[in-house]
Amino acid sequence: MTIIDFIRLIRKHIVLLIVVPVIMAAMVILLTSKPKLTYASQAVLYTGLATGSSIEMDKTFNYFMTSSAFDNLLNIINSRETQQEVAIRLLAQHLMLKQADPKYISQQSLDELRKIVPAYVYDYVVTSAPAQPPAQTDTAKAGQDSAAMAAMAEQPIDKSYLFPGEINYAAYEATVRNLTNLMNSSDTNFVYALLNYEAPHYSIDAISAVKAIRMANSDLIKLSYETDDPGICQQTLSIFNAVCIQNYKQIRENRSDDVVKYFEQQLSMANAQLKSAEDKLLAFNKSNNIINYYEQSKAVAVVKEDMEVDYNNKKAQLAGLQAGITRLEDKLSIQQQVQLKSTSVLDKKKQLGDINYNIAMAEATANENPASAQQLPVLKKQAESLKQEIRSSVDDLYSYQNTTDGLPVNQVLTSWINNVIEAENMKAKLMVMDQRNRDFQQQYAVYAPAGANIKRIEREIAVSEQGYLEILHGLNLAKLKLQDSEMSSNLKAVDPPYYPLTANPTKRKVLVIAAALIGALLVLGIVLLMEYFDDTLRNLARATKMIGLPALGVFPKVLLKPGNVDLSFVLDRALGLTTQQLEQQAGAAPGTKTIVVASTMDREGKTTLGSNMARRLMESGKQVLLLSPSAATPAPTPARRLPILHRMLGYADPRVDTLHPFLASPVSYLPAGSCQTYARPANWHSAADYTDLLAPAQVQQAATPDYVLVELPALLHSNYPAALVAQADLTVLACRANRTWSEADERAVATLQAHTGDKLQFILNGVGLQEVEAVLGELPKRRTKLRRSVKNMLRLQFYSNNQI
Repeated sequence: MTIIDFIRLIRKHIVLLIVVPVIMAAMVILLTSKPKLTYASQAVLYTGLATGSSIEMDKTFNYFMTSSAFDNLLNIINSRETQQEVAIRLLAQHLMLKQADPKYISQQSLDELRKIVPAYVYDYVVTSAPAQPPAQTDTAKAGQDSAAMAAMAEQPIDKSYLFPGEINYAAYEATVRNLTNLMNSSDTNFVYALLNYEAPHYSIDAISAVKAIRMANSDLIKLSYETDDPGICQQTLSIFNAVCIQNYKQIRENRSDDVVKYFEQQLSMANAQLKSAEDKLLAFNKSNNIINYYEQSKAVAVVKEDMEVDYNNKKAQLAGLQAGITRLEDKLSIQQQVQLKSTSVLDKKKQLGDINYNIAMAEATANENPASAQQLPVLKKQAESLKQEIRSSVDDLYSYQNTTDGLPVNQVLTSWINNVIEAENMKAKLMVMDQRNRDFQQQYAVYAPAGANIKRIEREIAVSEQGYLEILHGLNLAKLKLQDSEMSSNLKAVDPPYYPLTANPTKRKVLVIAAALIGALLVLGIVLLMEYFDDTLRNLARATKMIGLPALGVFPKVLLKPGNVDLSFVLDRALGLTTQQLEQQAGAAPGTKTIVVASTMDREGKTTLGSNMARRLMESGKQVLLLSPSAATPAPTPARRLPILHRMLGYADPRVDTLHPFLASPVSYLPAGSCQTYARPANWHSAADYTDLLAPAQVQQAATPDYVLVELPALLHSNYPAALVAQADLTVLACRANRTWSEADERAVATLQAHTGDKLQFILNGVGLQEVEAVLGELPKRRTKLRRSVKNMLRLQFYSNNQI
């Protein structure tokens, strides 16, 4: 469909495209004659969720966490619990008002509320402040909502909104609790029904009309509400703000407080475990006389090692002394005799050994035993005295001066005495060291298992201490998080709800315009669908495509009122072009040209087309014979009155001008001998020439014509002489434009074409006047200059008026 065709389609249905939208707009105007006025208010809350708090300095921005936090907040705002609490608080406020106040509720809304509230509900309204908070007997049955109300009573709701001055706030909170308990008591009471069924201001559905959206990527949330009462609109938003702030704060703080309590409990348990391990270590050190195990064990090891070195050295020295004594005694040949005779010297020698042992013991234990330190000088004096006595006794017993080897006796004796004394001293020291070794072995027997036990206890202390520190760190983080939650959960109403002074603009104009547009689009859609699903031949292009034959001509419908189109000129020109095309297709060879005029159905216009073509051929000087079936062609139906619907919708007059010369009977303008009828002869199926259709008398009377136009009956209703069709110079198929082309038509044409070959063409009859332009060009009309310019512009023919 081209733009010109679309415009023609619009022009055809222009009245319908105007009337239907006007009717629909009028209906909307009638339905909205008394529009319901609504008032809107809005508030803005600051959350601080996007920027975070100043406590956690290392907290980085996380888009997903911020989005999740905002989603949680919006879900809390849109939750049923929040809406239910707001509805109950709004109802309690209005029930406690003594008279209407436009700032809170209009007189009409208050009267409507009082009409539906039963008398028993007022028993739950507290008019004065209670002396003590009412007992929460129904808290368990009320569930989480009542628990939230009790917490709200302990921490009063934010009264930044315009709370009625005549209402006591404590009584208001008590009333809210009573109504909440009443609602939770059953599902048949008034409060439950009011909140869960359709109520204009107090139902959950009405409160859910509060819209909460985040303003771009900021920390702000905008709450908006719209209702028919300006006071209720502002109060609902005010209560909504306060309830949202309180609920969000409780959820955030309770969650963090539970975490803090958990860490405090775990810290107490870890502290007890750590203290128990430390007490175990202290008891173990006390029982084993350990001050510092590692230093003590190290000191014992060092002393033992030094003592072992000294012990080995002294043993070596003792062996050397004993070897020297033996050698000296060998040199003194009288040593054995002197010893046998000097028992006193030996006794004193033994006494000297005992005293030296006591001296060594005293020296070893002098630091530990003060009594030994006091005896040490006495023992040394006794030892010195015995030494002198031994020397004196030896000098007295041995008077000779030299040994058997010729050495001086004094020198040998002195060496022997010194070695003996030194050997005895060494033996005494070695005995002391042996005792100390036994003491060290006992000490090692104590320290060896003590080390493993201390290691185990210290590991237990280290584990307990690490756990304690980790829990302490978690507690610090939880407290930090709690403080952060307390700061970040403080929602602030930066823009409190305002009182709407004027009602919102109604959508009446928009609805009217929308109704008109919908009506126009509906009509246009129906028209386009009808145009799209129109399967009629309609125009020359569609007919050529559907029939599959070349077109000989096209004729418009003869309308009673064709408008400003010269219909006679159009018909005459279409007839001239068709006749000219017929003469060309029939050929210029001498002899009679047989033209067969056929159609698949009756009333396709064969007779009218054939008679008019015969008239035009006669006007050009040709001898023409028109043969029509003997069945009388019904006369055109006289024009009836124009249907009222067509007249109202402005459609073109569809009636046919039955008095137009083009539709006149052939006998009225053709010579008597040129228009004849024929009856089907006995040899109808075998007729090969037009003369076979005429009676002998008619053949003798008729002159030899140049053209014979033979009209056949409808192809689908009767048979036809195939030989006549096959020898015809041209077969013309008449097709009505306002009919569909069926499969039966296709089969009939295919059969006919099998006899005619390429000598078969069709004429499209009864098309719209605009469709004739495909053959005749632009129709002669009286057009304004503007219309011609617009038409050329739509055709993209901007220079059509330029002359060559």
